[in-house]
Order: sequence, then structure tokens, then C-alpha cells
Amino acid sequence: PGGGAASSAGASRPISILIRTLNEADRIEAAIRSALPIGGEIIVIDAGSSDDTAAIAERLGAKVIVNPWPGFGPQRYFGEEKCAHDLIFALDADEIVTPEFVRELHQVLDQADPPRLMQVRKAMIFPHHKKPPPLGFCTTQIYIYDRRIARTNSNPNWDKLDIASKEPVHLIKAPIWHFSYRDWNHVVQKANYVAQLAADTSPVRSRLGLLFRLVFEFPATFFKFYFLRRYFLAGADGFTMAMLSAFGRYLRIAKMLERADFNYTRNKTNSR
Repeated sequence: PGGGAASSAGASRPISILIRTLNEADRIEAAIRSALPIGGEIIVIDAGSSDDTAAIAERLGAKVIVNPWPGFGPQRYFGEEKCAHDLIFALDADEIVTPEFVRELHQVLDQADPPRLMQVRKAMIFPHHKKPPPLGFCTTQIYIYDRRIARTNSNPNWDKLDIASKEPVHLIKAPIWHFSYRDWNHVVQKANYVAQLAADTSPVRSRLGLLFRLVFEFPATFFKFYFLRRYFLAGADGFTMAMLSAFGRYLRIAKMLERADFNYTRNKTNSR
């Protein structure tokens, strides 16, 4: 399905752009269109969207494969298996590839022996904003990698690469733009989902340690995001985002403590 928009946008390159989706009809078109100039194939692993996500992606030339959601890590690992090329660019449906990023990536890929591990900088776009603030903070991780030496592990809470090589990592300096949240309600919903997922899947932690973190997690996280990650550059929205980020981390600890208390009570009852 589709036609060939992905393959006709510039020179074909041996790279697979891997995107996971679930009900991203309002954002997937912008993500795919921004990535088309890279060349290569676009693979969308959809977790069973009830909206037009899959239809939009196919119309733009992407190959869509449906796989029920098994967690963050397992879903990307599944997608890595479906890619035609060994070099993979893991892109999210809420991200925009900038023209500056495309130009820099092309320069790297055109080398005689391009690197097999590349770090990508992601500039967060705050709700109600169209671009990152000047001098805004960027997260940096390896998102372009050769699957022969790097694979996503099975942790359902986040994406973490297991890398079986000591070769150097190249940094793509031009950032991509990350529109992680639609609005404040989306921030709260996502914080609750991630907190519950961590509580359900992480090993049971020490109750004393969780009690300690319950007190300090919120202020420490707020300081980290508002000052060290420079959220203050986004004005009132930056302050709100730092507060909600701190709330999300606090909620995760609270839910993990709730689980630890439940296990403690159950074990005490069973020992009688």
C-alpha cells in the first residue's frame, strides 16, 4: 500500500526509519513528511490504532505492520526485526526531523565508511509552543545504530540499547524537534501511565529507600528540569512543565511504594 512517497523523496539510502505508533493520526503525517528527505524506507509499527494513523502512514509510502503493544523496548525490538536495512533510525511519531538534521546526516552517510552508532539530539517543544526556546536543553542518545552491533533490550519501561561494540559514537549536532505532549492533560495522562508501568514491572524496591525518595524526589526533579535543563527559558510553560515532570517522578515513587506495601502486607499475612 502507499505508492512510493517514501522511496521517491531524494536518493535512496540504506537506512530504515523506524516509527512506533498508537493513535497518532494528528501527528504522524508531519513526522513522516519531515523524514522523507532522508531517503531509505520508513517502517511504522502500529500497536492497533483506532484512528487513521495506519492509513495516513501508508498513504505517505510507509510500510505499516500491526503488533499489539508489548512495552517500549519489546516493540522497538520487534520493529528492528522487520527493517530491510541494518542501519536504523529510531524516530518517534511526535518528532520532526529538521532540514539541518537531514543535511548533516546525509554528509555522514555519504562518507566512505560511515559510523555505525550515532547520537541524536532531541530538543523538547513545550505544549502550546511551535519551536524550542533559544538555548533550550536537548537530550542526547544513540538513535541511529547498526542492528548488527546494537539492539533494543526487552525492558518494557523505556528504550535501552544493548551495544556489542566499542567503536566510536558520532554526534549529529543539528537537533530534531520533539513534540512530546499535546497539552497539559496529555502530560498528566502520560505521567500516570509511565508511573503505573514502572510500578507494575520494576523489581520491588526497599520500602525505606522509597520512603526517602518520596520526600526528595519532587524537589530534586523540579530543580533538575527547571534549572539544569533550562526549562525556565520557556517562561510560565517551562515552570508548569517542570512541576508536572516532578509530579510524574513523585507519582512513580508513590506507586512503587504502594506496591511494596501491598507485597509486605501479603507476605506478612501468608507467614501467619
